[in-house]
Amino acid sequence: MKQSMSTVIFILIAAGIIFLALFHKPVKHTETDLQKWFSSRLEQIEKNLEADIDKDKKGEYPHDGIQSFEKRGMITYVLPDKNHSRFDISDKNALARQDIVETAGYRKLQKKVQQLDLQIHLEEHQVDGDGVESFIAVDEYISDFPRYYTVTISGW
Repeated sequence: MKQSMSTVIFILIAAGIIFLALFHKPVKHTETDLQKWFSSRLEQIEKNLEADIDKDKKGEYPHDGIQSFEKRGMITYVLPDKNHSRFDISDKNALARQDIVETAGYRKLQKKVQQLDLQIHLEEHQVDGDGVESFIAVDEYISDFPRYYTVTISGW
């Protein structure tokens, strides 16, 4: 009985490993997918822009960085992933700043900014290192230097 139980567990583990090896594919975002994603994020910024500006003028906008509500006359939006955290893109991905500027969402946001007589600036940021605190933290070192994008609206 004990021998057959060990055999069943071994077979299940082997089947799981084989399943993962054959059917698990890591998520690789294409440039087109990322453009669509960032375009939708920029459209959300455009929809909320006037309300965010009013909050900043009243000292009620929660700015990133040091936790403060001080009036700044500008808002920097970090383009987020679906969990609302910073969307880090691999340096292996060919998406460039110009690809985001060419999206419908960016053009819509830019038009709104021009109507309000403000300035807009899209910036790419490099993450220092690969985000791993120590080489002991992972089994193998992978050279991947992520980057992310921010949009700053200013001028009020």
